Amino acid sequence: MKRSIIILILIPLLLLSACSFGDSNIQDKIIAPSNKTIPIQGKWVIVEKLQSSDPILMAETAPVEELDPYIGREVLFNKAAIVVADDYAENPTFKYKNVDAQEYLIYKYKISPRQLNIDSENMQIITVLKNNQLFYEFFKYDEDKLLIFIDDSFYSMRKLVDQVSLEEVNRYIKIESNMFSTFDTIELVDLDSGVLLGIRTPIYDEERDLPDWQYKTIWIRSENRNISKYQLDKLLVPRKSGFWLVGVDRIIEGSSATDKIVAIPQFSEIRIMESAEIITDNLRAFSMPKPTILKNIQFVGNDYISVERIEVDQKNRKTLQIYALDNIEDERPIKLSDLVQDGDFLFKEGSENIQAIGENVVLNETNVGLVRMNGYWTLKGRINYRQNEEELFKDFNIRAIPPKTMVSYDELGIPWDFIKARFPRAIDAFSSPNGEFLIVVVSDELLIYPTESGEILSTEPLDRISLPKNSSIIMSEWSVGRYPAIWQEEIIKQGAVMIEE
Repeated sequence: MKRSIIILILIPLLLLSACSFGDSNIQDKIIAPSNKTIPIQGKWVIVEKLQSSDPILMAETAPVEELDPYIGREVLFNKAAIVVADDYAENPTFKYKNVDAQEYLIYKYKISPRQLNIDSENMQIITVLKNNQLFYEFFKYDEDKLLIFIDDSFYSMRKLVDQVSLEEVNRYIKIESNMFSTFDTIELVDLDSGVLLGIRTPIYDEERDLPDWQYKTIWIRSENRNISKYQLDKLLVPRKSGFWLVGVDRIIEGSSATDKIVAIPQFSEIRIMESAEIITDNLRAFSMPKPTILKNIQFVGNDYISVERIEVDQKNRKTLQIYALDNIEDERPIKLSDLVQDGDFLFKEGSENIQAIGENVVLNETNVGLVRMNGYWTLKGRINYRQNEEELFKDFNIRAIPPKTMVSYDELGIPWDFIKARFPRAIDAFSSPNGEFLIVVVSDELLIYPTESGEILSTEPLDRISLPKNSSIIMSEWSVGRYPAIWQEEIIKQGAVMIEE
């Protein structure tokens, strides 16, 4: 109870300070290292997987496995390459910034410095990029003390030597490269990929005479063409900072209903139901009765979520909005021009043909979202208008590709026209990054086919999964290499059950 009160006090303070967060002690300016120096150097060893010092939290946390795959592994830093255990990046890019430790860790990871045994007020965040994609993030709070975030966990590191030669780094890389080369010569040994699909299904709240939606996650893994499939009655979203649970909390106050998007990291002490209850209590305590506003999730990815907002008291006026997951409490819609170049022009261009369709046409650059179309995620805009006192809308395509920060992987190994010709009932399709399998979506099920070199290898599916009526796919997050095993372990830990059909 005491912990709940503390959290209850803390969250309103964070929400109240959110508007001025940019002016806090966090220095957002990223400093590019010079050609001669890098922010971290030398050879380090991963020493310990950190757990909370709070005895209550430790009791709730499963014990660390004796044979942790990272403890004792070495990390090498050189401006030409970096090695982290079995992983490496050649010609990495380093970016770093100085931050207030308390604000940064609570804001981004929902964890306090105390839980990580950090007693310094400030620390340095070093981000390492590989091919312009996040490789690892390091936390430096002392000259000889580092933390690294791997697979949803923080690990402490200790420095062994101050400098490491390029020759030594290359020896590590050569060993790993030879291992991968050996793997490539063994048939099917590197065929391991998986996808988390987010599913939205419409339902109806008959008691309050309101539409509602259910969300779930389907996990499909193909390991050497052996299919594993699990289902979780929640949205499990993989992010760079770890796994998050995302959902919609419906708050009932008298005759009104308000839908709030809830996004909670699973490596923090605040679990999704606790957070939803806290948000609900805060709204009831600090706000006047509100109009009925419903939300359904249209898309969720690593950094962003797209929703449809329904103002029931305004004749069911429906608009689209995109929010940043890191600032989800604000529910501040993002403009198209903040996502893609020339967004304002593209919005006006797409809406030109439908601007004269009714009265009180509203042009709003935040009225945008993501939708599946012909096997790809596409941006769409919306115009709201009135006709004969009825609230209506028209959607239009936006001629821009969603940025990588929204959709990290969105490719089809087999052209959509070919898929549609082969499977006339197909309404969507997804293909794995390693070309191992294809998911064909029809109205009531997912069909899984083996593929190789852009060809479908079988007339019969490897497996199939039933879909509820009128379901929509709102998330597609892929993993390959060592990550499918990690993701499968996580979804099972969250309570997923095996799909038996």
